[in-house]
Order: sequence, then structure tokens, then C-alpha cells
Amino acid sequence: MNFLYELTHRRLVALIKETDEKVNNTKLLGFFSSEEKCREVISLYLEQPGFKDFPESFIITKVEADINDFNDIAGKFKNSVYYLSHEWYDGEYDIVSVLGYYSTFEKAQKAEMQYRLEPELQNHQNGFVIDEYKIDEMEWKEGFSFDE
Repeated sequence: MNFLYELTHRRLVALIKETDEKVNNTKLLGFFSSEEKCREVISLYLEQPGFKDFPESFIITKVEADINDFNDIAGKFKNSVYYLSHEWYDGEYDIVSVLGYYSTFEKAQKAEMQYRLEPELQNHQNGFVIDEYKIDEMEWKEGFSFDE
């Protein structure tokens, strides 16, 4: 599969008036083989605490394998997605950047090494994370409370 669908739940938790910046609570719910499968999973989440209180907050995004800022060639997903992100704390909020979706752990590692050289990330070298997600499996198995 060249493409998958990322399912997230993102709800607004604060608006910084001085900068008009939105602060969101985002939960990555999984990667799915079709939009239809995402909609089936959304119906299951809508039965869980927290999710059912924000039914308009589900987002389906089409993602491609092995594409990043370095113009790598598209690959094919098999059973998993290797999700490369970068996280750091600015003193008030966690800043999370999605860096790519990879078909193998090795490709995610290669991209991570390239991103480590980027000037804006050099002061935050400990923030790189590669997570494996099984395709068509729900990641967030429970509801959530409003303080999460």
C-alpha cells in the first residue's frame, strides 16, 4: 500500500489571546487501510468517554510511505507504519512535529539522521521518536478524561 489513512482526535484546549495560537490535545488513534475502516473505528470511539463528548474532533488524513523533507521516493506500507516525530518542551507546552511515515524501521532511522542535522532541531537532539503502529489496529483502547 502506498497510502494509508491516519486517524487522530484533536480538540482545542486553549487559545493564547496574545498570539492567537491554538493549543490542542491530540491523540493518534491509528493507521488504517481505508477511509471506510477509519469511519468504522470512529463509531467505536464514539462509545467511549471523552471521545463521545467531542464527536467533531476526529480527523482522517491520507499519508504516503517514505516521503519527507528530503524528497525521498515513495515506498509501500506492509504490516506496520514507522512514525517519526520530534518532541520538545518549550517551558509551557510540548511541541510535537511529525517528520514522516515510513515503511521500515531502517528508513525511519535514515530520515532521523538527516533531520538531526537540521539547524532548528540541533538543540533538541533527545526529542526524536520512532514508533511502530500496526495497520488497522486501534491504538487508543480507552476513553479519556477532560484533564488529559
